[in-house]
Amino acid sequence: MPLEVDVVIPTFRRPEALARCLAALERQTVAPASVEVVDDSDADKGPAYSRNLGWRRGVSPIVAFTDDDCVPSEDWVESIQRRFANPDLGGVEGSVTTPDESGAPSDMNPNPRDRWNRFKTANMAIRREVLEQVGGFDERYYIHREDTDLAWRVINAGHVIEWAPDCSVHHPDRGGVPRMAIRSEQLLYRCDPSKYLEVAAASISMSSISDGTWRRLRHGMRGVQEPGDVAALSRGESLSLWSKAFARAVLRKLSGG
Repeated sequence: MPLEVDVVIPTFRRPEALARCLAALERQTVAPASVEVVDDSDADKGPAYSRNLGWRRGVSPIVAFTDDDCVPSEDWVESIQRRFANPDLGGVEGSVTTPDESGAPSDMNPNPRDRWNRFKTANMAIRREVLEQVGGFDERYYIHREDTDLAWRVINAGHVIEWAPDCSVHHPDRGGVPRMAIRSEQLLYRCDPSKYLEVAAASISMSSISDGTWRRLRHGMRGVQEPGDVAALSRGESLSLWSKAFARAVLRKLSGG
């Protein structure tokens, strides 16, 4: 018998988008066991905090995460159940589509060559027992990177997260909002410096160099960010990270990827 799925949605001052998301969940070919909506509009403690509240409210063996401005495909829950018929899976990472500038469908999916610079809770599902093992989301991430951090810790604990393009949600409002939270970057580096190398390399481009974004990231990670609970990168750590990341970015560009 397929495993039941709880759906967790953090929301923040987007009632119209949330209503659209909930309507999509009502149209599922297989209904979720529960839909846990956590409204952070007043407390403003961040999505990691909200998602932890949400998944701990449920009891189903599988916990699926999406965002309040996403629209799951009608077979989203059913496709997640199919994937988790494999008892060896700890989680799945699904596909996210979005309109491009002309309105045509495109995607926000990770580069196929990336192993670590990926994982979005716009569309991710994890076994409850695995969430319990790793302690859920790290609530020190106020915004950005908390989903990648969770996935890395799940993988580092010995579990498999499978790429599942058949598990699809649509992001109709935007093609992703570029964000850079320096403290989140420091936290992710401290989670796993070797995996962060791929993230760092992906941040290097002609545009990020010319507009100063890369310089701000490098310098910011060398400083203590409020509330001061994450160690800044030392000079040696920074030099090692960014020299390797730059070389990797150049090689990737030359190889066409």
